[in-house]
Amino acid sequence: MSRGRFLALHLALPLALAAALLVLFELTPLDTAIADRFYDPIERAFPLRNTFLLEYVVHDAGKIVVIVFGVFVLGAFVASFRRERLRDWRSVLLYVFLVLALGPMVTSGWKDISPKHCPWDLEMYGGHAPHTTLLEPLPEGVKRGRCFPCGQASGGFSLVALYFALRLRDRRLARRGLWFGLGYGALLGFGRMLQGAHFLSHVLTTALVCWLVALALYELVLRRSEEARLRARSTA
Repeated sequence: MSRGRFLALHLALPLALAAALLVLFELTPLDTAIADRFYDPIERAFPLRNTFLLEYVVHDAGKIVVIVFGVFVLGAFVASFRRERLRDWRSVLLYVFLVLALGPMVTSGWKDISPKHCPWDLEMYGGHAPHTTLLEPLPEGVKRGRCFPCGQASGGFSLVALYFALRLRDRRLARRGLWFGLGYGALLGFGRMLQGAHFLSHVLTTALVCWLVALALYELVLRRSEEARLRARSTA
């Protein structure tokens, strides 16, 4: 794949899609229309907010799975300095670990300074804060909600690192890694949507953030070494 086509598919296309989705969320009530499906107006609450499955299995255990995988990758990276068979994977392991660490970190950093509130904090869903769109500022005097984007989904979406890590080694596995990362992130994010913790726009923004982090680190850490490895094998 040429350099221009790579950047068009992996950078320009996601950014264009994100811009289109931003317009969609700004001009339509898509976020609240979806959240309404999970809200009980009689009880004035999200009935699934504290269920065992969503709170402890999807939320807590789902996050632990990513952490454990990250520790495994870090351990394999350290072991690559002593085990010959892992040496060829050292840069790949470092790259995957960095994405798993920085994807959630960047998402959490944005979330900490965000003015946006969680659905369950909004007046329309039994909370205290007014609803605003993604680009609409908070009314004066309202405290920041710190609920955008979706931190829970960031661990799952960061697994798209598997796609970049494997794209020049095994395209089939790379595609599987891509769909696994997107699917796992969507699962974690949808679980939070069912609980009333996030809107769809929060989850999709997290996917974009983690994708851009994975792409940036691929360019900085992995691409040149993987391309050089591929050239060396083709001329051997």
